[in-house]
Amino acid sequence: MTKPAKSRSLRSVLTRGLILIQILVLVSFTFAATLPIINVLSRNQGLDDSVMDHIARSISRSTDGGLELHATPALQRVRDQYPNFMFYAVDANGYSVSLGTVPVQVYLMTSALTHISSANLSDTGFNGSAEAIIRKRTIDDGPIWIVSTGGPQIGLGLIRVAFSNPVFVGLVLLLTSVTLISIPVLIRRTLRGVEGVAEEAEDIDVNKPGVRLSDQSVPSELQPLVHAFNTALGRIDDGVERQQRFMADAAHELRTPIAILQTRLDMLPPGEQRAQLELDVARLSGMANQLLDLHRMDLSPASPQLVDLVEIASEVTADIAPLAISAGTELSFSADAKRVQVRGDAGALSRAITNLVQNAMTHGGLNITIDVSVSATGRVRVSDTGPGIKPENREEIFWPFHRLAPLQHGAGLGLSLVSDIVRRHGGDVSVSSNDRGGAVFDITLPLAADTPVK
Repeated sequence: MTKPAKSRSLRSVLTRGLILIQILVLVSFTFAATLPIINVLSRNQGLDDSVMDHIARSISRSTDGGLELHATPALQRVRDQYPNFMFYAVDANGYSVSLGTVPVQVYLMTSALTHISSANLSDTGFNGSAEAIIRKRTIDDGPIWIVSTGGPQIGLGLIRVAFSNPVFVGLVLLLTSVTLISIPVLIRRTLRGVEGVAEEAEDIDVNKPGVRLSDQSVPSELQPLVHAFNTALGRIDDGVERQQRFMADAAHELRTPIAILQTRLDMLPPGEQRAQLELDVARLSGMANQLLDLHRMDLSPASPQLVDLVEIASEVTADIAPLAISAGTELSFSADAKRVQVRGDAGALSRAITNLVQNAMTHGGLNITIDVSVSATGRVRVSDTGPGIKPENREEIFWPFHRLAPLQHGAGLGLSLVSDIVRRHGGDVSVSSNDRGGAVFDITLPLAADTPVK
């Protein structure tokens, strides 16, 4: 079994993508700004004057006041790589130091060097090189003037110099920081409308027809998706309305022939066959009432009223008792309090308890005992001595139109209706087994002083 693909966060994708683009823009801008400078310097200067810093770091003052050379590794690498490399350095007192073959022309211009801060010479012919550069640098105790030729040419190394510049690096870091802060904030503000639509979608329920998603605050690219979703919701609402109308019409149509059939049964002489037919008619009548109850609760849920569970459960037991006795079922009722008040719809709660008792009579078998009890904690229990319900089936019995066996009686609506009624009252319904092996159904509702009905 393949694992489902992990969904990617749109916010993360956009943030990473925009930050990467920003970095690429900064790098591209650096290259775009540096290359023209390299071309200009190549035409007018030719030589890379960063070698002057290596030369200055290699020169120090000798004990007799003159200049002496201690080549640094960097300067040594330049000398090894460029055989024609040479430099000549002189201070204000006329002390000098040199490396390589110094052309005679350089010695002739010694007195003039100390008056030059920076110069680029072309067509010199020094050591076979067309360019030479003059730069002023500072050592331990004063300035020196250096003339050099035959060294490294200006190239992409200027970019490395740019990235080693603290000002440039600080600018890059500043722009990157602004990007890291501003882009997530911008994306979060942009997607705030999408999050609002998601919260609206969480509130959509089959019992809340007509709810639609707002498209005012979502990006224009997502508005077609919102419109399509709203259109789908409209089709679902229409389908649910047709289904509810069909169930209501079918239930109303069934009630007339059921009443006629009940009248004719009353005219039959008492006997086993009449008792069985009355039980069958009661099931058919119960199914019609269940359909009507579903339709009534969906369209016009009753306002919660203060009702007494003891009174409701005792009336249900009394109403079903004759039918249970004729079917050979022993039915009993008990309560450990005189009144147990909850808020809800008395008719709906009566139907839920009735369905549990009828379900026990239908599926419990012959000569069983059914006990109906109410506790002071708001629990209504209906237990029987029938075959019970297997643990693996205890969840699916509450599904609508679901039966454990195809040949079972009923339409599979009774327990589903019980679950729906209890849920609407903020309660819970569960099933377990008793010591005698039968099924135990518990309806637990919040007392009137606790949670109001949903």
